[in-house]
Amino acid sequence: MSTSEGSKTADSMDEDTSQVPHARRSKVWEHYEQELVVVEGDPKAVCKYCRGQFHTKFGTSSLRTHIAEACRSIEDACRKSFLLTMKKMPSEGLLVFDEKVSRELMVKFCIHAEIPFIKFEDPHLQPWIDSL
Repeated sequence: MSTSEGSKTADSMDEDTSQVPHARRSKVWEHYEQELVVVEGDPKAVCKYCRGQFHTKFGTSSLRTHIAEACRSIEDACRKSFLLTMKKMPSEGLLVFDEKVSRELMVKFCIHAEIPFIKFEDPHLQPWIDSL
C-alpha cells in the first residue's frame, strides 16, 4: 500500500468519526463509553454495564434495544429511567407517558362529557387524581 493510499484510508476514517458527535444526541449514549472501539475495522459502542460491543453504523436502535431489554448488568431503576426518556417512535410502536399531556386530555374529556364534579370524589378514582 502506498503512502497516499494509507493517508486516504486515514482521511476516510477521520470523516467517519467526525460524524459521531452528530449521532450522539440520543439519550442512549449516556449508557455507552464516550470512545468507540474499532473491532476488525468496524467502530463499535461499548456498554458501560456489561462491556458488550455494538454496531452503530445504522443508528442507535441496537443500542436502545440492548439497554431497554437485553443488558443483564444494568440496574432495574436505571433501565426504567432510560425507558421513560425514550421518545415515541411510530415505527417501533414505543410510547412514553407524558403527565402534562395526560392531564390536559383528561380535563378536555371531562368537560366534553359533562362529567359531574361529584364523580371525582369516587374512592376508586381518588388515588389516581392525587397522583396527578
